[in-house]
Amino acid sequence: MNNMAVLDTGFLISLVDSNRQCHRAARSYYKYFLENSVVMLLPTVVVAEFSIVQPITDLPLRNFRVLPFNLPEAVKCAELNVHHYRQQLGKVGQRDAVKDDFKVIAQAVVQQARLLVTEDETTLCKYCERLTSDRKIEFRVVKLSAGFDEALVNKDGQRGLLPPEKAAD
Repeated sequence: MNNMAVLDTGFLISLVDSNRQCHRAARSYYKYFLENSVVMLLPTVVVAEFSIVQPITDLPLRNFRVLPFNLPEAVKCAELNVHHYRQQLGKVGQRDAVKDDFKVIAQAVVQQARLLVTEDETTLCKYCERLTSDRKIEFRVVKLSAGFDEALVNKDGQRGLLPPEKAAD
């Protein structure tokens, strides 16, 4: 696994909006990633979603590596999507529109990212839980709602000396 974190739309919105419930956690993870050389991947699919809410220029773009959605990601997306829908619903796959969540998941797989950071527990996390239990994905999903926890994002699973609330300052 590469020392990379794929960032989901909710993470970005919470990072720049101090009124969001997960703002502090998003800011803490952002700071941790910068200080520990974790490459932050910004999928173009996420850019499209974020841009509906606010301008992409509101983000610290210089600290992200833009991740285009290309042929390998498209093929992996279809594979994961078909697997999920066949397992869950007994259907061939979602054909009318492939969920953006599966596109982001596929990008994390193709990039061999170690982490996917999200605020979306209702869909994205559930898809990842299922795909993890089926051994289709290996990266760790970091839920912003749980707050900042260094052990979730560092390579050895150890916590630093500072309690999580101090790490954000």
